[in-house]
Amino acid sequence: MSRRTAGSDSTSRHLLIITGIAVLLWSGLEDNDAMAVTILGALCAAAAAMKLFSSRVIKLPGGGLPGRATAAGALIGALACLTTPALMLFKDLRHAHAFPDYPPGMMLATLERLPWWGLAGGLAGFGIGVLLKLGLDWARSRRRTLF
Repeated sequence: MSRRTAGSDSTSRHLLIITGIAVLLWSGLEDNDAMAVTILGALCAAAAAMKLFSSRVIKLPGGGLPGRATAAGALIGALACLTTPALMLFKDLRHAHAFPDYPPGMMLATLERLPWWGLAGGLAGFGIGVLLKLGLDWARSRRRTLF
């Protein structure tokens, strides 16, 4: 009996496992650096989005590679804005200090940036999609001349 579902991808599963290990190692540390939790939040968002795309839960719109990359980037940016305060809350609840590592105002300030993080993710995805499309077109033209 196979535990794999139809359309699942082992790469997304491995990325989720690596992300989980990184979060557990980070949550044991005594630090309150906003950069580390933001990077982990973005990694969690990328892993979750990759799993959603590979399992066909979310279907990317048509419109070519730049359009799909823009939609994926916007989703990852929005998810990063949601997972970062969730990780902050997880660490605060795990450590249970009298003064939390991440105060509620910091978590709310992160949530307020949701539209901007979504826009930034969409623009980054668009740029990556355009570069990939240009690279693929260039590779196809080189392939025709070589063979």
